[in-house]
Amino acid sequence: MALKPKFKSITLLDFYKLFLGLAILEGFLALWWLFRVPSEARNTFLANFSLQRISLGFVIIVVLGVFIFALVDSFKSQKLLAFLNSRLATIFDFEINHTLIKTALIFILTSSLASLLFYWFPDLQRLIFFLPNNYIFTVLGERAGLLIGWIALISLQSLILYAISGIKANHPITTPVRLMVVSWMIEIFVFVYFALWSLIARKLALDVLLGPGVKILILSIWFSLWAYLNKRKDWAGRIFLLVTCISIWLCVFIVSLQFAQWFDRWNTPDLDLYNQLAYAFLRGKMYLINPTVTDALTYFKGHYFVPGPPFPAIIMLPFVAALGIQGFNTTTFSIVLAAASAVIVYLILHSLIHAGWIKLSRSGAIWLTALFSFGTMYWYLSIDSRKWYFAQVVTVLFCGLAFLSVLRKWSPWFAGICLAAAILCRPDVFTLWPALLAIAIQQNLDGEKKIKWKEVIKWGVQSAIPVVIGAGILFSYNYLNYGSFSDFEYGNINGAFWIIQNVQKYGLFSTHFMASNLNLMFLVPPPLTAACGYFLTRNWGMSIFATTPAIIYLFRRLKISWWTVGCWCSILLTIIVLSLYSNNGSQQYGFRYMLDFMIPMIMLIACNAGERISAPLKTLIIASILINYYGTLSWFRGPC
Repeated sequence: MALKPKFKSITLLDFYKLFLGLAILEGFLALWWLFRVPSEARNTFLANFSLQRISLGFVIIVVLGVFIFALVDSFKSQKLLAFLNSRLATIFDFEINHTLIKTALIFILTSSLASLLFYWFPDLQRLIFFLPNNYIFTVLGERAGLLIGWIALISLQSLILYAISGIKANHPITTPVRLMVVSWMIEIFVFVYFALWSLIARKLALDVLLGPGVKILILSIWFSLWAYLNKRKDWAGRIFLLVTCISIWLCVFIVSLQFAQWFDRWNTPDLDLYNQLAYAFLRGKMYLINPTVTDALTYFKGHYFVPGPPFPAIIMLPFVAALGIQGFNTTTFSIVLAAASAVIVYLILHSLIHAGWIKLSRSGAIWLTALFSFGTMYWYLSIDSRKWYFAQVVTVLFCGLAFLSVLRKWSPWFAGICLAAAILCRPDVFTLWPALLAIAIQQNLDGEKKIKWKEVIKWGVQSAIPVVIGAGILFSYNYLNYGSFSDFEYGNINGAFWIIQNVQKYGLFSTHFMASNLNLMFLVPPPLTAACGYFLTRNWGMSIFATTPAIIYLFRRLKISWWTVGCWCSILLTIIVLSLYSNNGSQQYGFRYMLDFMIPMIMLIACNAGERISAPLKTLIIASILINYYGTLSWFRGPC
């Protein structure tokens, strides 16, 4: 005879009772902790306790009374519960209220937990060095900490109860409205933060209001405009992609600009060099005119030259001509281009979705765009616009344009021109051409179910011609500067001794460097240094899996198609070329050269992700963003 189960299934009412029981227990514990030690004699107001402590205790008792009444009601008449259900049913019938309540609870929970962490572990305050008066966390005191902890527990339990309730809205809202609500909630949160810190510090915290406050206000207004335009049914579908791209650009630009200001990097660094080279080009010179610094320059026949390809200086020409060297901020320009690269990555993913090559949703494309923008070293490089980093920012931008042009079936000439422009920044990215060709083959195959090799060869030749011309321009540039087609004069650069020695002894590329470069690329753990009381990333970088752990999704599954095989070939070819290079990227917190093959990696991750970004992949993306935030912070603010 089968036994009947002894326990009935747990209902939402049971969770409601459990929530109230825990809240009551936490309230009594809070009261005990609050009144376990009398106040100092000079602060005594009543019964050996201060007025502040009695006031806080009164608040806790009132809330406790409400919870106790609700718990008793849940076991007896349930009149209060019925009233709450009817009110909540009306409130939650509209999805906009869901968004408001979830956003508010998440903000309360994260801010209260963060406050406790900064109170318990003062060294963590270095992570938020840009917040005014953050020393306040160390002097919160037990009573303030108690109140904050109690609020954190209640908000956490409320979120859990809300999540398991399964309440659905009958009046859904669109993505623009949801973004508008969230952005305005963040703006309100920033304003409250401004008011609180102004009150505590007894002076206006204008850096909060005029910094993130203004930037988030811009986003809020933009999302409100989008929500308004989205009401027009005839416009909504046509403008969605355009407005999404503008939104991505604004978000990436505003976040990067704000952190550049917080990191005190919002200026043109002395080692930008490309703005000075652009100024020299405008005056008919190939060498720098009275350079402000000579580091990283090559001294040849009485003049200082900028070693390496010149294209980053060429795209600066109109801005330097209009604004001059002093008026042109290269960091702002770098962030503008990085935000444009984020848009290009999103459009690449959108094109893959539209072609049916990946099953990713729109929200999944946003997640992977965020991974590219903030979960890789691209964020760090865009904020620090020194010569090498700016060249890599421009490289990624034009590599992305090359991939996008093929996916959108634009002219092969344009794809070749974009790749040639990237090569004129970093020559090693010629290895991406096989991936472009493979995408073109895949498109040819999709149309006719068989490959028309004549068209493929034609496409390959037309796209390769600009690449060959670009290489010719690069060789000619070397010859005009140094009298040699192939010599970049890296062996005579005014830089680190080990770089010069490597080039002079083994050449620019050699198998001698392969073992150490591959080790750095894949195996080296985070080189943390216990300086200034907390760990910092220093030295020569670390494994790309440690910098951006989300890239392990490259190996989740292996789908065989022309375009995926082409992407893998380009990645492997680039890795081989980089492993032979005499310079491993020098001082850096991660292996920055991984960005040379980041575009095809993002495409393959998108292919492996499926329709929706899974919880493990979301966790890896968030981890990648936090790692790169910490790496950027520790590099710009360290070692002390």
